[in-house]
Amino acid sequence: MDDLVGAARYHRIAPLAHVALRGVRPDLAEPLRVDRDTVIVRHSRMLAALREIETVLGDLPWLTFKGPVLSELAHPVSGLRSYKDLDILVDPLDLREAHERLNAVGWNVIDSNETLERPELSGEVRLASSRRILVDLHWSMVVNVSRRQRFPISTPMLLRRRRRVQAGLAPLWALDPTDALLHVCLHAALSGGTRLLHLIDADQLARDIDDWDLVAIRAKEWRSTAQTALVLGRARRLLGTPLPADLYPMLGLSSVLRPALSTVDRRWPTEMLHKDESLPRLVARAVQPTARGTLAWALHNSAVGVFNRTRRAPVPPPRIPADPSKIDQYMSAVESTVRGVDLRSP
Repeated sequence: MDDLVGAARYHRIAPLAHVALRGVRPDLAEPLRVDRDTVIVRHSRMLAALREIETVLGDLPWLTFKGPVLSELAHPVSGLRSYKDLDILVDPLDLREAHERLNAVGWNVIDSNETLERPELSGEVRLASSRRILVDLHWSMVVNVSRRQRFPISTPMLLRRRRRVQAGLAPLWALDPTDALLHVCLHAALSGGTRLLHLIDADQLARDIDDWDLVAIRAKEWRSTAQTALVLGRARRLLGTPLPADLYPMLGLSSVLRPALSTVDRRWPTEMLHKDESLPRLVARAVQPTARGTLAWALHNSAVGVFNRTRRAPVPPPRIPADPSKIDQYMSAVESTVRGVDLRSP
């Protein structure tokens, strides 16, 4: 029982496991009841917060992604997907206005001065309400600057293609189906691609895709073809995700890389992994369209990981929310960066 509970929580499917087991093995389902109840309450609170956010943002183009939308539209049991916060995307040039509107009704920045002053300009700013609901207010889908350079995803294009979806009792703005699938695959791969929750997301979204040529075109625009192929390949092996027979060639993966990925997934099945340190995770975070490129990135990531583990971690300063002046400087840096002038460059 301890192994089952631990594995279900590692893979972030404890609420789903409770529902699957309660009719056939109630003894195994019972320890997971608290996970189900927690997720149900949180999801209801998040949907209420999203209704408030929609009212506040008003005419600003925005959308929500990940947690609540996937819970409603890409999970075998609606409302039972595990997630902890809200992700809101706005145009970079609307970020300041979005923050000011949310701040006026009680959503406050919880990032510190040090976080907002980092040379690597974060693609999000974190807010919290008086009810302790967390929002990641994004101006880019990719938070890390080095990854933004690798994966050039246009926020204005995502907002232009957004769609209206029903989440609970309220309609919300969400990514269009193709963008949603590509983002789920990219996020899963960069996270290691070893949690069943992410593979379920990809499986459910893939089942609603009608135009796989469009998936390939946009994946090439995002430079995320390898990440898309890896995650969908793992979903197909485990969940029987219906995919085109020629998906890997469509995405431009080399003939050497394809069997290599299949071998890794057969030898180290995702469902058997119960910790982060693993070869499949290393491969997912490093995967490139070619075997040589994947190996090079894997060696690079391994070296960085060894360096980070051997150096002494600095003692984090007390977490004090940023001063208004630092928030203003961050907003100015975002606006200048998207206009082609990086104020943080030496």
